[in-house]
Amino acid sequence: MFRKAVITGEIMKSWYVSVAAKIIIGLFLLSGCQSLDFSKNVKPVSDSAEKIFKAFKVKGKTDQSLELKKPLTEILSSALADGNKGSDFPSVFSFALGNDPAITIQKQAVEAKLAAVATSKASKEYQVESAIYGGVEDLTDNTKGLALEINASRLIFDGGLLDATLASKTFEAEAAKFTFEAVLNERAYNIGQIWIELEKYKMLQSQIDRRLAVLNPLIGQLEQVAEAGVGDVSKVTAAQRTVSGIRVTQTNISEGLAKARLEFENAFGVIQSEISYEPDFIRNLIPNKVTDKSAKKSPLLLAKYASYNAALANLKAIEAKDDFNIGFQARALTPFAGNGYDSDESIGFVARKTLFNGGMLESEVDGAKAISESSLAEVGAAYRQGVSIVRSAQQTIESMDKAISLARENAKVTSEEIVYLRQQLIIGGSTLDSVFSAEARLYDAESKEITFRANKRKAELLISATLGLLSPAFDLK
Repeated sequence: MFRKAVITGEIMKSWYVSVAAKIIIGLFLLSGCQSLDFSKNVKPVSDSAEKIFKAFKVKGKTDQSLELKKPLTEILSSALADGNKGSDFPSVFSFALGNDPAITIQKQAVEAKLAAVATSKASKEYQVESAIYGGVEDLTDNTKGLALEINASRLIFDGGLLDATLASKTFEAEAAKFTFEAVLNERAYNIGQIWIELEKYKMLQSQIDRRLAVLNPLIGQLEQVAEAGVGDVSKVTAAQRTVSGIRVTQTNISEGLAKARLEFENAFGVIQSEISYEPDFIRNLIPNKVTDKSAKKSPLLLAKYASYNAALANLKAIEAKDDFNIGFQARALTPFAGNGYDSDESIGFVARKTLFNGGMLESEVDGAKAISESSLAEVGAAYRQGVSIVRSAQQTIESMDKAISLARENAKVTSEEIVYLRQQLIIGGSTLDSVFSAEARLYDAESKEITFRANKRKAELLISATLGLLSPAFDLK
């Protein structure tokens, strides 16, 4: 048989305009939705191939993958957070999230899904292909030649296969969009916690520094008593243990603050020193009463629901494979250079239906049904999880309000006790250990209030993230 060498392209030259016109007129007289494959009837032609390649202007394509390739050092140079260009709390958050690699990854996933939708839409349009055949049929007789072929097709009826596929791709893109919003909110929650932790340790550090500034004169007095060896040894030792515990707490807070600073800079970069976390900004995002309607707007829930719709559309597409598909097809093959073969044109309709595939279609349908049922269960699970998270966070806020009030009251009582103990210390009615112990209890009460307040802020941030309120607030799309 005649050997073929095929080069595909999109070429329309004057010597086959008349042939192409016949095909195009036939295409636009019909409507459909998809291209079809059909066999090529190749005929040999004689003469030189040079004219064909010049007419088609065949050019090598630039390897775009090489142009897009970046050195590892360049990629990693932008992976870490550096300077933050935000000028206030919302803009600092927006800048950090906009440059987060995890957000970039999810954004590209959305664009890929949108491209898949565009591809499915393009399948509904007319499909026109061209090919060049060249080769030798008979080496003895030196029969050789070239031919140009144009193939055009469009699906007229497919039982809804392509429409269902397009719907599935559209729902997948919608799911990717809501997943992107869910990731935005989740990432905002994570880095928001980092900022809250930094603020907490700053306050704890400031608080213990203030307490030690008050205690330093007494600590000096304790050291003098210990060196002189006077007084009750057990009481002096007890006071030294209390002071040592305070010093350990100070060291732990300093280490925690250093770690919190590192995590903050890794998430946000370096920001202006006067910018601080604004709890009221987050608190004002939360509705006064969180209802089921609010919970149903969760990006994660909407993403699961879109995935469920995509699974149903995919099931419909698979079921449509069992139907007839009818397509319009047109073909023209033109030999060149005055050879003895005539041109060949054909136009008509093709109907196809799979009669037997060994049960493969049934298996595909069963698999698609299982996926759709699983997706349906995920919708319910996402809703239950979201409601549980919000209710738990609301309970945390309520509990922290009570705990803050109690810690504040405890600190007030302890402060009054310290005043009394200091007065008694002057006249010998109390000891250094009792004063140090009271100071330690005061710091413990104050530090608990700071910790409770941080926990409340985290709960508020969690509710905002779960309900999908953070990304709109920071103008993230």
